Amino acid sequence: MKKVCVILTVLFVAVLVGCASSQTIGTDKYYHFAAGATSASVANEINFPEVTSAFVAGFAKETYDYIQYGKFDTRDLIATTLGGVVIKCIIKLKKIIDGKDIKKHIV
Repeated sequence: MKKVCVILTVLFVAVLVGCASSQTIGTDKYYHFAAGATSASVANEINFPEVTSAFVAGFAKETYDYIQYGKFDTRDLIATTLGGVVIKCIIKLKKIIDGKDIKKHIV
């Protein structure tokens, strides 16, 4: 089942990146979102917090950009972190559907 989730995540990110050229949001933000989603997926596989992983990846990239080019883009950091948040939500929903977290959601 983990392989299916990883494949679906990769497909989701590929479609998202593929649509980047036709939107008003800069292509760069889609790449940041995809990087955050990928980071979160990998973090989930090694039992590391997904959103934290995405934030750290984005922060490291923006720190590198600041050192190299003198610009730290907060919107890029937000896009990267948002990719991690979306993957975290997908993982949580999958666990609910699979019945692993059903006790938390019974009314």
